[in-house]
Amino acid sequence: MKKLILTSTALLLAMNVVWADAPKKAASPSDVAAKLPPGYIINGGLTWAPVTATAVNFAKAEDICSSSTALGYKWRLPTKDELIALTRYDGSVSGVRSHIAYRNLNKPSQLREQGWTLHDVWSSTAGSISGLQFIVNLEGGIANYGDVNGISHVTCVK
Repeated sequence: MKKLILTSTALLLAMNVVWADAPKKAASPSDVAAKLPPGYIINGGLTWAPVTATAVNFAKAEDICSSSTALGYKWRLPTKDELIALTRYDGSVSGVRSHIAYRNLNKPSQLREQGWTLHDVWSSTAGSISGLQFIVNLEGGIANYGDVNGISHVTCVK
């Protein structure tokens, strides 16, 4: 009987440790999105910072994202495909699936309602020619080459 009590006690203690260490239920995207400041959105599993009001060259765009600590996160420039997916009504682009969870954003006009400028924005995707970088127009989702010394707007993702 003593062995049974000790075994039961040990089992209960082990279960309490497991329950105490169990990961808490992660917040749903809509819960997280509801806590974001205006202009920040969630799309394709990424959190997006609002587009800058001013246009800058590519080096400055990289610096803006890499040095940003907005909302306590580490940010980066989005890829060309991530930017294109942001503009797609159905959330799709080759190899990328996107789901917009913040305030039912699903089209460029709704991005505009969040205060986004829908101009060309820098991507982290390099062009095939030195000195060129892909930029994406958020109004139509069209990717073009941009000279790294030229200027475009910036959005950062985490």
